[in-house]
Amino acid sequence: MRPVRSLTRRWAPATTIAARDRQHRLLRWATLLERNPHQIIGLLSPSWAGGDARGTIVDRPSAIDVAWSDVVLRVMGLAGRSRGEAKSFFGLSDAELDRIAAGSWRCPVRPAWQVAVRIRNVECPRLENRIVGSVVALLLVICAISYWIF
Repeated sequence: MRPVRSLTRRWAPATTIAARDRQHRLLRWATLLERNPHQIIGLLSPSWAGGDARGTIVDRPSAIDVAWSDVVLRVMGLAGRSRGEAKSFFGLSDAELDRIAAGSWRCPVRPAWQVAVRIRNVECPRLENRIVGSVVALLLVICAISYWIF
């Protein structure tokens, strides 16, 4: 069993940056990916599977490579293509970066538009939270109706 410290480290951002800067950087990254929405993006190994040491699962550019190719993000302070550099520059936790750019052996690639949607959901999770809340409410209503009928 993992100690609590390692679990809290997974959900804590790498560094703390201003919320406005974080939002601007993430939206810029999503916009870069949306410029070519059908580009195939290679996904990284998850951080819990030793993703820091490896590159992409397949021989395709990753979402971090797309961010690195943008001069504006490099001028703003993106220092490299590594997972750690992306985490600290965008102010992401391991879990958030895994959600955006990690895959598995069953799904080693993803279209750029899907990666952009994931970035936007990490940046502002309100819509996603509404969907989850609506599904939970619907399940509760179905359970109540079935309890009332039977």
